[in-house]
Amino acid sequence: MELNSFIEQYAALYITSRANPKIAALSKLADRKYREGTGLYLAEGIKLTRDALDAGIRPETVLFSESFAQTDDACLLAERTAGSGAPVTVLSDSAFKKVSTEKSPQGVIAVLPTGGELCRTDGFDEWQAGRRLLMLDGIRDPGNLGTILRSAEALGVRGVILSDSADLYNPKTVRASMGALFRLPVYLAEDGIDCVRRMQKAGRRVLAAALGEHSFTLGEFETRVSDCAVIGNEGHGLSPEMISACDAALRIPMTGGAESLNAAAAAVCILWEYAREGNI
Repeated sequence: MELNSFIEQYAALYITSRANPKIAALSKLADRKYREGTGLYLAEGIKLTRDALDAGIRPETVLFSESFAQTDDACLLAERTAGSGAPVTVLSDSAFKKVSTEKSPQGVIAVLPTGGELCRTDGFDEWQAGRRLLMLDGIRDPGNLGTILRSAEALGVRGVILSDSADLYNPKTVRASMGALFRLPVYLAEDGIDCVRRMQKAGRRVLAAALGEHSFTLGEFETRVSDCAVIGNEGHGLSPEMISACDAALRIPMTGGAESLNAAAAAVCILWEYAREGNI
């Protein structure tokens, strides 16, 4: 479809100038404080936009570059966007690149509301019964966080608890999650150790992915569907206080000179073992 025809049929707004105030505001969504202030974040690319729409999330708007608006995929995605009740905004390629955080943008960005995926751990005992959980404490790298969310969804986790971790809405987190962010419940714990104690009170066994005095070795103990593993900081692991608060440490057997795994790799190893044993 020609650009003018696409704009006439689908676009609620057409912006050509990089200096437009709306472009300036959208480009600030790369900043965490601005995201928190506006309650909006960016999901870039055709797949993430489709995944958000499939999950029933209504975008604030979906941005189309002029180049993408002239492709075969543009009309279908514009119709799906309209079906969600969200407007389509067409940007000049130059304006689009100012908003995008990608090196090679696909020409589509969904501007989404924050908070729909997040719950506080208030009322914890009510939602957690019978659900596979994973807790992340002190994860700093947004790419790791997104990768863990993706793996957790694939391996049967029904909820992820975040304690003192990277921003869920960082563009790198959103991109690495590959849509899991839209489907997997995420819970924020203001006090990680208190959250562990509440899980224990509710009958869960909480296992720290670390070396400890009382250690289970992955693959050598009976897993439970109610277990919750806790993965720690990429560089320093879990704090001694967190390890002490957990019921036991969970050790991943390794050979060679390696002493630890990347946080995302450790999460996959642990979750795969639970899935392999049928606790999925």
